Amino acid sequence: MKRSFVTVKGLVLCAVALTALCAAGFVRAEDEAPAQNMAITLENRDIERFHQQAERMAAGDVDVLMVGDSITHGWEGSGAGVWEKFYGNRKVMNFGIGGDRTGHVLWRIENSPMDKISPKLAVVMIGTNNVGHGSSTPEQTVEGIVMIVDRLKALYPEAKILLLSVFPRGATPGDKLRVAVNKINEGLVPIYGDGQVENVKLLDIGSLFLTGDGILPAELMPDFLHPNAAGYLLWASAIEPYVVEALGEAPAAVQESSNMNIDWWKERFEKNCERFKEGNVDLMMVGDSITHGWDGAGAAVWEKYYGDKNAINMGFGGDRTQQVLWRLNNMPLENVHPKGACLLIGINNLGCGERPQDIALGIRAVVLDLREKFPETKITVLKVFPWGRYGNQDKDQAPVDELNKMVAPMLLGIDNVRIVDLTEKFFDAEGKLTKEVMPDLLHPNAFGYEIWGNALDGIVKGMLAE
Repeated sequence: MKRSFVTVKGLVLCAVALTALCAAGFVRAEDEAPAQNMAITLENRDIERFHQQAERMAAGDVDVLMVGDSITHGWEGSGAGVWEKFYGNRKVMNFGIGGDRTGHVLWRIENSPMDKISPKLAVVMIGTNNVGHGSSTPEQTVEGIVMIVDRLKALYPEAKILLLSVFPRGATPGDKLRVAVNKINEGLVPIYGDGQVENVKLLDIGSLFLTGDGILPAELMPDFLHPNAAGYLLWASAIEPYVVEALGEAPAAVQESSNMNIDWWKERFEKNCERFKEGNVDLMMVGDSITHGWDGAGAAVWEKYYGDKNAINMGFGGDRTQQVLWRLNNMPLENVHPKGACLLIGINNLGCGERPQDIALGIRAVVLDLREKFPETKITVLKVFPWGRYGNQDKDQAPVDELNKMVAPMLLGIDNVRIVDLTEKFFDAEGKLTKEVMPDLLHPNAFGYEIWGNALDGIVKGMLAE
């Protein structure tokens, strides 16, 4: 096949990258160099899947190129349902082959009709097989990854490249291959961290797969290497903001919208504005009718927990993420410097038929807006409360659960944000939402607000502590 990258330009880029590797301490002096670094040696991948990929690529019309090994290949297996949900209506190509090392990917790039596509984004995650098969050291693997990124940059100078740190593997932090993978990831930071290379974003989402003590649970990676459907959902959710940005998409959930045509909404908005003009706000409770209800069924509980905390109720019945974004950008917030903010939003977006992944993006947009306006404020994001609106709780709760699983990945990397899930606190002993807590299976009564207030009491006090 015809070579599809510019050799001279690729060599120049590789020279620059190798200089960076030397500075980072990942390339040995010439007299110490191994006879051959397999991580940068093209390895033949002339198999049926390669030919299928070449045929797909030759057809063109690819906006997102997913580059990798069996973990990327697995989007067509365990990740198929998630792929359809996130990428079924997009022009995304899976360029992963099981067992691939960096050398295989380099061979495929050289021997594929890469010039037939013009992706806006390339997502790259490769390297685990280099150390897993013992063909390369972590340091050598970094060199191979750098060469892949350089090739892609030479081919698609206008494209964004999302370089993912290699996913964790092995059940425990001390696993030999986990340690090797960590070394690869550490080696990528001085080269690509902090946006040092134009159009290349290094993103480490490995923490999403791990417990607090570093255990890789079989519930996400049954063989401690390949994600299952739940793992692919975390992956897709974490990179979705970057996919949306690269494709220039704008879901409704991230677009500002007001309800100023509704008299009570306008009146409440103006009342909030007057409160902000007065200043002296330490705690902001932001949300929809469920938060609004602190002024109603939850009034006595509000007084108990927040009456002495300079708190403001920024809950508006019927609001979606769109209205919260509008309010934050149209209220006089210049004179307030809250210590804490609690956000609960999204149920009305679901009620209006918006997709969970778009709503999660809306939640992210609200959090980023809060972070921009109040850099020092501690933000607590509440996962959407349980819902039994139509009586079939399992069916009603399913989209809520799906949305809630996307929240943490979408907020990854945003400083000073805590995510809290109170779902089970509202359930009875059988795991059901009852009218004793939420009479309409959506809005808490006084008992429900007491559950909420009590559960958050320590967190709120922590946010407000000097």
